[in-house]
Amino acid sequence: MVQCRNIKNSRLCDFVIKFMVIFILMLPGTARSESLKALQDKAVANRKVVEKYRMDVRKGEMDEVIARSAFLPSVDASYTANRLDEDSTSEKQENSAVRGAVTCNIFSGFKDEYNVTAAGLLKKAKEYELESIIQDIRYAVALRYLDIFGKKSSLKVAEDEYRLLQKRHEDSKNMYSVGLIKKNDLLKIKVQMDDADQRLKKAEAEFKKSVNRIERETDADVDAEELSFNEFDEIPGVKDFDFYESRMFEKRNEIKAIETVLQSKKFGVKIADSAYYPSVDIAGSYRKSGDNYAVGAGGDSDDEIRVQLNAKINLFDGYKKDSSVAKANLEVETAGRDLYELKKTLSTGLKNVLLDYEVSLKNLKVAESSISQAEENLRITDISFKEGVETAADVLDAIYYLARARYNFINAKNELFTDYYGLVRMTDDF
Repeated sequence: MVQCRNIKNSRLCDFVIKFMVIFILMLPGTARSESLKALQDKAVANRKVVEKYRMDVRKGEMDEVIARSAFLPSVDASYTANRLDEDSTSEKQENSAVRGAVTCNIFSGFKDEYNVTAAGLLKKAKEYELESIIQDIRYAVALRYLDIFGKKSSLKVAEDEYRLLQKRHEDSKNMYSVGLIKKNDLLKIKVQMDDADQRLKKAEAEFKKSVNRIERETDADVDAEELSFNEFDEIPGVKDFDFYESRMFEKRNEIKAIETVLQSKKFGVKIADSAYYPSVDIAGSYRKSGDNYAVGAGGDSDDEIRVQLNAKINLFDGYKKDSSVAKANLEVETAGRDLYELKKTLSTGLKNVLLDYEVSLKNLKVAESSISQAEENLRITDISFKEGVETAADVLDAIYYLARARYNFINAKNELFTDYYGLVRMTDDF
């Protein structure tokens, strides 16, 4: 470790430390890599759609503040100026009044309390919706990240296939020059090599397109060379349906959001019921009037202080209250059915994802075994071709079978991790 023993050498020490850090970063194996989680965090931080849902949460907070305002008094002030054509027995031709009033509701059938509770629940539902969209973004980034891994792996297979055909073409030219093979065998390999070159160019384009897609998903530049892909080193294990279903019902934000909305709808019934109760308000006011536009400036003025207790109850409103309560109950039933349908849909999706995962795992094992067999087949075919036993078509078939086995392995691995990420999304575990 470099230590600065005195102030005089501190600048030199700083330079040495910086040089060592740069040198270490330049060593093989120390290049900065970017993980899936880092990309997901970047997407959540950058995407404007997340900000949109955060604004919805803030609007929910404002709605809660508005609901709480009913517990605070209302303070009003007014000024009135009048101009008559002539004086009357009660008013001068010019007169004015200033009035200040403080009003407070002391009972409204518990409507205000229910409004505050319902607003708080709706704000909570907005928070669950925000978490749900964040999970969607993380899931989408995971699939894009997996797609890049698959496209990069496919590009590697295309490159290997092209190099194999190049090597066989060079060997075939030498064999043709000494009369060991026919010209049509050489031409077959050349045609196949050109076709592989076209597939290679297409694979390169597909890889670049996959990088473009994840840049859109993260709303940031992504260097494909810095992607680690360590997440795909080991095959993830999964648990049974009951484990995932219980976890899904416990954690899934969409379920929590509807459950919270359902609770708020139940309070909506109580809010509608409160219309059957009387409303009681207390008010205090001060009024000063005068015989001039400037209150108190004229020769005659009057002051009044008044305290009022107002109680009122509606006796009949054309069945409005009854209909409001019935409508609120229907909204509760609607939310309950939405919750039921969502749980059923998610459970069915979970069953299907688990089935797909089992199939993908079996396909992956078969594809892995096929690669080793195809490699051995190519080795034997190469030897036989050089001995004149096999033809160029046999070599081309062997190379094709090896490439197809590798592509099948890539596809099977991508499908398996797609299913796995689907399970993670099902339980909101990103």
